[in-house]
Amino acid sequence: MVAEDSNLSDVRIEDIKLEDGEAGDKPEELVCPFALSLLKEIKGYQNLHGLKHDDYQRYRQYCSRRLHRIYKGLKFLHGSKKFTNKKITPEMLVKDSRYMLIILLRAERAWAFAMDLKQFASTESRKQVHLIAKLKKAVIYAEELKSHCVSLKCDTTTQLEAKAYHHYMLGVLLFEQGNWQKAVISLSAAQNIYNRLADAVEDGELYREKHDEMTPKVQYCLYNIQSMGVEHIQGEDGEDLFKELDSIIASKANNTTVAVREIKWEGKSFSISNDDIKIQLVQMEDNIQLAKECTDHDKRLELYEEILSSCREISNQIKKADKMENVELATDYFTYIRVINTIDRFLAMAKQVSDKLSGVVETRAGTRIARPEDLVRLYDIILQNYADMRDINSLDRDGDTYRMIDINTLFYRTKRCFYIAECHLGQSNWLNAIVLYDKCSEHIEQTEQAAEEISSPITQNMLDELQVLGKQIYSQRCSAHASAFLQTQLVEEEMKEITSDKNKMLAESLEDFKIMKNENDLPTIATLPPDFQPIPCKPTFFDISLNHIEFPDLDDRVEKEATGLSSFTKWIWGR
Repeated sequence: MVAEDSNLSDVRIEDIKLEDGEAGDKPEELVCPFALSLLKEIKGYQNLHGLKHDDYQRYRQYCSRRLHRIYKGLKFLHGSKKFTNKKITPEMLVKDSRYMLIILLRAERAWAFAMDLKQFASTESRKQVHLIAKLKKAVIYAEELKSHCVSLKCDTTTQLEAKAYHHYMLGVLLFEQGNWQKAVISLSAAQNIYNRLADAVEDGELYREKHDEMTPKVQYCLYNIQSMGVEHIQGEDGEDLFKELDSIIASKANNTTVAVREIKWEGKSFSISNDDIKIQLVQMEDNIQLAKECTDHDKRLELYEEILSSCREISNQIKKADKMENVELATDYFTYIRVINTIDRFLAMAKQVSDKLSGVVETRAGTRIARPEDLVRLYDIILQNYADMRDINSLDRDGDTYRMIDINTLFYRTKRCFYIAECHLGQSNWLNAIVLYDKCSEHIEQTEQAAEEISSPITQNMLDELQVLGKQIYSQRCSAHASAFLQTQLVEEEMKEITSDKNKMLAESLEDFKIMKNENDLPTIATLPPDFQPIPCKPTFFDISLNHIEFPDLDDRVEKEATGLSSFTKWIWGR
């Protein structure tokens, strides 16, 4: 259990052992080539995945899914049937920064699990025991993260954040255990680191928010111990920690030379000094190289997704940067990188569909069968991306890049036309297919003329593919022409059969001799229902003579009613 002394050096968890044996040997002296903004990463995960609404279960499930994705991407798997523990070594961390994220996400997952259990700990005692176990696990992962950051000599901000993160996790554990004095020491140490980081860096608002977030816990601990404040709780290690903190922040503030990454593009150059952008740029370049060398189709698409996500994040950070020069050029450059990799992603998908159509790759059971219409849609998207690339303002309109855009547009327009013809061929629209194959041949000539102006391996590969495509067009056109001719002959034969006397009525063919081979040759006796026969219409007469007849006057024969006194008396007597 935790020792009872008040010094920070004695605040250890000696008897905690992870089930998967994460406690490893001491790492070798290696230098880490990257920096990791821990608090920014954590806050980004938490705000997007449930903690805005205190949904710790959702956040824990996200951490698990993210860990599995990183495991799969790094091929850092633990066995399919039986669990096999794998340790994260310093060499792995130097090779890929995602191994550092594995440790961070493990700690966050254990912490989120503990906070989720805390909601039920007041009513169920076993939940409190489970909560403490998860927090101990989070502390061990946080300590492993801190030791790796210090031993690999990451940048000063990363080391300080790792120390603050470890003190925070340890403080939360001690707080839940009711060890108020040691909880105050750990939480105050984390507060001091975040407070001084907020003063040392430009965007320190995030550190101040974290500092304020821990204040209620510190005040509650001080209320419980009642006799001791933060300034009176000092030990040897605590003083050493704050002295180290002051020296690191002072060296960071006095260091005026900042590593700058310079990028040249289209005859212009711009520099990047932001650490976050440089880290993401290095990761993006590594992913681009991995995507070019990768042979697994699904893995390659995942890498392209990460590249496109990095491009969007870098563009957003560049727009928010205040002191960056050539913002428009940098934004156009990363837009160009994003469009290029989007095109490469859809080309990889088109290659997969094309291989399925040609039979090079077998279609797995339960998957969608490849069709030429799929390739038409993919090439439509590729052509749209090249159209978007033309709108990038920083591109030199007379340079090779812009000319390659025109050549690629012609090349993929040719392929799109070919697969549209294939669609018509599959639907037995022979004449339309022939016309489209002829149009495709015209596109090939235009593309070859444009590609011969630039001598490069890319254009040479295009010319080779166009030669193969030209042979396919010739073959498919001949096939479509032959099918169209056969269709014409079949239509003529069908018309002859329709006009023949095969279905003539028996009454009309009594004098004709006909051999009946089967039931289909039997003559038609009668048709039911019978056919309509034309008959003459019944004439309609209109009697208009009545308008010209004069009738005699019969008024004198009509009986007239009595009027005056006699009619009144008749009314009285009821007559």
